[in-house]
Amino acid sequence: MRILIVGLITTLFIQFGTPYADACGDKTMRVKTGLRYYQTQAAKHPSKILIYSASLPSGKAVELRDFLNKAGHKSRVMDDVGGIKNDIRSSHYDLVLTNLAEAAELQKQVESFTPNTVVVPVLFKQSKLDEKAAAKQYKVILNNPKDGLDFLIAVSRVMNSQSKKS
Repeated sequence: MRILIVGLITTLFIQFGTPYADACGDKTMRVKTGLRYYQTQAAKHPSKILIYSASLPSGKAVELRDFLNKAGHKSRVMDDVGGIKNDIRSSHYDLVLTNLAEAAELQKQVESFTPNTVVVPVLFKQSKLDEKAAAKQYKVILNNPKDGLDFLIAVSRVMNSQSKKS
């Protein structure tokens, strides 16, 4: 009887005295969602990225460039569309990050000079209709990105789509 009572008290103490613990396999379900995964992928397969500074809030383009460069990509920021068009003619980029207003014009330039370059519009607070139209027109869009991880995921999606073509 004593053993039963001690066992019951021990079980209750363990049951209510320990905090909630995740199951053993929970960590394996989050393999492709962390920053570390995309950083190692960028280091293995770096991409060349051109960032149009007007596509991001003021001052964030330089921060994004630095973040992408730290991750392993080679990125460059430009302030004017004319400079971007000239740079596309002379250099090869894997993707161009731009705003939705300039995306169509840059897409035409890219298709005529470097057809393997992908234009990725960055959407901030767009209507649902604009979002759907952009999703149909472009391979990859960035809708309300919150941090650098969202950009790394978009770059990864572009690079994966490029490798499937080859």
